[in-house]
Amino acid sequence: MWMPPSMPDLSESDISERQYLYDSWSNGDSIVVVRHLERCDRADVPCLVDKDGLTARSVLVAADLSDDFFRLGLEQADIYNSPLARTDQTADLLFSSRSTDQGWLYNCRKEDTFLRDALSNKKPGRNLVLVTHSSCIARFEDDLGFSSNTPEYGTAIFLAADGRSKDIRLLGFVETDDWDEVIHSR
Repeated sequence: MWMPPSMPDLSESDISERQYLYDSWSNGDSIVVVRHLERCDRADVPCLVDKDGLTARSVLVAADLSDDFFRLGLEQADIYNSPLARTDQTADLLFSSRSTDQGWLYNCRKEDTFLRDALSNKKPGRNLVLVTHSSCIARFEDDLGFSSNTPEYGTAIFLAADGRSKDIRLLGFVETDDWDEVIHSR
């Protein structure tokens, strides 16, 4: 039986793939899809606010991940999140108040338009960061012809897309613990 290829792990990629990621980001040609941080309703730990949101321990992960994104640079980034509590809290923890709620980042569970919606929201010369859910990421991966296990909380998937054409290139994913290997090794 034919299986789609697995998504590349950028922490295991060579320097040329990482350089392509840096160049894409510097040119404002990136789309990054981020899975929200740890859900409180699926963990037996204290909640940050309520059961619909994140766990309290997500704050520590968020602090590191926020530093990683700010170190990458957010000056030319548009940031959107699903309006649900866990994605809204993730976006607030990672990007302060720089993110905007977008219903399509939740509705992708019902509609098969995630890739099209991402491309239509991508502006030339500006990176697009999307904070969403694992089910939406699964649809996104299907649209791109890749497969993977459910991404861990906080995993970021990087694509190169200039916003002028429909051409996109999947670069790969970075898990929260692997940013030092990928981004900080420049």
